[in-house]
Order: sequence, then structure tokens, then C-alpha cells
Amino acid sequence: MEEQVNAPAQLRHVITLLLANLALSAVLAILFVAFHASLIDYQLAHLGLSAGVDVDGVRAGLSVGLWSRAVAVVIIGVVYSFLIRRLREGRRRAYLRVLVLSVVSLAGIAYLLVSYQYPAWVRVEQVIQAVVLIALLWATTRPAVRAHFARRTVPAA
Repeated sequence: MEEQVNAPAQLRHVITLLLANLALSAVLAILFVAFHASLIDYQLAHLGLSAGVDVDGVRAGLSVGLWSRAVAVVIIGVVYSFLIRRLREGRRRAYLRVLVLSVVSLAGIAYLLVSYQYPAWVRVEQVIQAVVLIALLWATTRPAVRAHFARRTVPAA
């Protein structure tokens, strides 16, 4: 509990940005469910399938991919709740996970943006989410936050 009292004010920004990232993911997952058929049609039209390809099989695979995104957001929501609690407790491993999460998520979004797998409105949301992730990475690396989660040294006896 003492760690929580000494937490820097900037930690609140980190947590807010984590929640904003989660909210953006949830909104996109809901939109994926709502516009499921049109998204699959878009993806099929932009795949450049050769003649003789099992379009129904490809459609089924794309459908699974879109549905799995919604399931992933639910799982990420649960993980974030534990992650935020650990951050508030001052756990260094949670801090390191936020750093890794930010970098990996940015890389994933960059890939999706350059691959043009989704229509423009999805890419706009992904750019917004990338901005939130960059802000999260920035907030996480502020000196006060870094110092709060610095590796603790055990004094020699």
C-alpha cells in the first residue's frame, strides 16, 4: 500500500492511456461485428485471389479472423485489469509489460496500415490508436514513472 501512496501523478496518465487504447479496441471490435459482411467483402476484393481458389473457404477464414478480434478484446480487457492493478501496486514487471505491449501493438498497427487489409475507416481508427500508443509509450518513459518502477537494489548486510 505504501507503493501506491508514493506513485507519481504521471502514472494516472499511463493508466488512462491504457484504458483509452482498450476502449478504441473495443469500439473497433464492435464495428467489426456490426459490419462483418462488408469487411469480408472488402478483404476478398483486395486479396487478388487466383482462379480456382475456394472463395467460400477464404471467406470462412476471414470471418474467423474478424470474430477472433472481438474475443481478443475481451481477453485483453481482463489482462488490462490485472496489469493496471499491478501498476498501482508499483510492480516493475507490470511496467515492463506496458512498455512491451506499447511497442508490439505499434508494430502490429503499422503492419495492418501498410498491408491495406481493411477499408479506410478502419485505418483511420488504427492511426488514432497508434497515436494513443505513442502517447502511452511516452508517458511510460517519463522520468518520474521510470524512477517509480526502477529496479530495487537489495542493500548488502
